[in-house]
Amino acid sequence: MIRIAKVCLFVFLVPVVSACGSTQQFVAAPTVEMRDSTASLPGAVTELFVGRSLPYEIALCEADPLSGLCNNERSFPSASGLGGLFLPLNMELENIIVEQAAVEDGVVNIETKLSAPVNRRPSSCGQVPGRIEATATTAALYLPNNYCNWLVIGNVLQNIILSIDAINLQDNSFTGYYRILFFGTGNVRGSGYFRADLIAAPTR
Repeated sequence: MIRIAKVCLFVFLVPVVSACGSTQQFVAAPTVEMRDSTASLPGAVTELFVGRSLPYEIALCEADPLSGLCNNERSFPSASGLGGLFLPLNMELENIIVEQAAVEDGVVNIETKLSAPVNRRPSSCGQVPGRIEATATTAALYLPNNYCNWLVIGNVLQNIILSIDAINLQDNSFTGYYRILFFGTGNVRGSGYFRADLIAAPTR
């Protein structure tokens, strides 16, 4: 009887605790504010993501929605949840290295590599394909269903959306709302507000 009670408690707690990382701050399609350009939004997106030397880095931080500035230099978009044996997990998205970018049928297709440590330990996500879609009023960067591994035993599918609410071509930056989910040997979710600065990728 005690054993049955423990199993029931485990089944009940897993979805409850796994849902601790909320996604209620995410805004899927905010209207994009053009800070310093009269170009169309698709044109501005192409200029921002395609019209620069490759590779380049999208440096990310958790930001204040009112000012659009980073909260601090070590605050990144993040997601939290649980791994096996109720191990707490925290994933941080530090940057995205864009190695290829090209426009096809109005969509910017990108090939990237991620710096996304879990519990401060590096993860291996390999080459991560993504896309940036823009309409007349909305834009978002998608990195869907990418496989990541950490410490050999951590195997997950990761989904990232950066929903853009403002673009500044002069500063090579954009801001907006993020949502991060991954599922597998760990289950985490998180959302919030971010700032992204496009800079030259570090030489290796």
